[in-house]
Amino acid sequence: MRSIAFLLALVSLIACSTTQSVPTSTTPNVVIPTPTSGEAVVFGRVLSSITGQPIYRVRVAFAEVLRNEETAIFVDDTGLSPFAETDLEGRFVVPNLPPKEYVIVVGDPFGLNDVVRDPTTGLPRIWSIEAGKQIDAGDLTVNIGV
Repeated sequence: MRSIAFLLALVSLIACSTTQSVPTSTTPNVVIPTPTSGEAVVFGRVLSSITGQPIYRVRVAFAEVLRNEETAIFVDDTGLSPFAETDLEGRFVVPNLPPKEYVIVVGDPFGLNDVVRDPTTGLPRIWSIEAGKQIDAGDLTVNIGV
C-alpha cells in the first residue's frame, strides 16, 4: 500500500515538474504584476553594448522628463525616481510607475551610468508611460560593462 502511494506521488511530482508555461514576453519566468489603478508596469532586460551580455544587479531608474517651451531635461533625483534592480539575467520589473514621460538611466547615479538612447538619433529615448499598461521595454543596450 505504501509503495502504491509512493508511486502515485512520484508520478504526480514528475507530471507537475514537466509542465511549463510558454513565456509571453522578453522576461521569461518573471512575474509581471497587473498595474494598480492609475499606474503602469514596465519590464525588460539590460544588455551591455560592450560585451552584449546581460548586466546583473544594476539600477534601472526612470528619470522624469521636465519640459518648458524650448527644451526638455530629465532629472534622476536618486531618492525619488522609480527604479528596480536587474536580476542575474539582466531582467527588471518596475511596478506602480506613474504615467509621465521618462528617460531610463542604468547604473550608479553617482558613478558609472548610461542613458538608454534612441538608436536612430543617438539622443536619450523618451518613454511616454500610460496608466493601466504593461509595457515591455524589450532589450535595452547601454554603454557600461558587465
